[in-house]
Amino acid sequence: MSKYIFVNKKLVTENKAKIPVGDRGFLYGDGLFETMRGYSGNVFMFDAHLQRLFSSLNILKYKLNFDKSHIKLAVQRILNKNRLNACDSYIKLIVTRGIYNGGLHFESSASPNLIIIAKELISYPDDNYKKGIKVISSSVKRVRIGNPLYIHKLLNYFENIYARDEAYQNGAQEAIFLTRDHLVLEGATSNIFYIKDNIIYTPPLTQNILPGITRGVVADICRENKIRLKQRKIHYFDIVKADEIFITNSIAEIMPVSEIDKHKVNEKIPGYFTAKLMQLYKEKVNIYKEMVKQKNN
Repeated sequence: MSKYIFVNKKLVTENKAKIPVGDRGFLYGDGLFETMRGYSGNVFMFDAHLQRLFSSLNILKYKLNFDKSHIKLAVQRILNKNRLNACDSYIKLIVTRGIYNGGLHFESSASPNLIIIAKELISYPDDNYKKGIKVISSSVKRVRIGNPLYIHKLLNYFENIYARDEAYQNGAQEAIFLTRDHLVLEGATSNIFYIKDNIIYTPPLTQNILPGITRGVVADICRENKIRLKQRKIHYFDIVKADEIFITNSIAEIMPVSEIDKHKVNEKIPGYFTAKLMQLYKEKVNIYKEMVKQKNN
């Protein structure tokens, strides 16, 4: 069966899906994206993803010809068409600014392209959750504050790709960005947390990091279960001495880390708090799935 992609109000087969070469997303990476996870045909934290996307579209002055309801209907169409209602799915929303008309400013006349890709999720290996993953620090250094772009999921993703390739070349699964004075910011595709003396720490959103959707879910879980979570500046030497480390994103959910730059984490993987959060996250997903099921009955 051919897989379908949603391109500007139409469902087309993969081999026919296209946008013009003159699109600013292709020419300059002028676009935004969201990566979401579907459970049995329903997108977890859909509203939060759309809120983040539309906030960025507004800040970056995209002239929209669609709204959130349009995207929700389009996602449901492609999930149905690709027969993804009985499995976990990977869903990617892409918005580009549209055709380049000769100026590099935010052209108000440009009409954006909306592309939605949905396919069956290929899960991370079970061993990653049981034994943890290896993480390295990237050679790419970022500034801690003052860059307004890192809060957006930009289509111009090369810095992240470069960091992930560094991880791959070093036998690791993720890379983290540091500042020149060794403050920890975020992963190439994730947010990062660590545990020390029964307290969970993560960098604050006031630094140059993405406001991750799963990061927010973890913060909610901690608040609901009276688990101590502190958002503060984190130094590299804090994290290499951590009792536990984990990363989060919508596809991996909560992933334990076993090693960072050859510094071994606590031998027990996942650690107590990481395992607890992994279980509470699954429970939250199951509650969501049950709620959707009852709504549809």
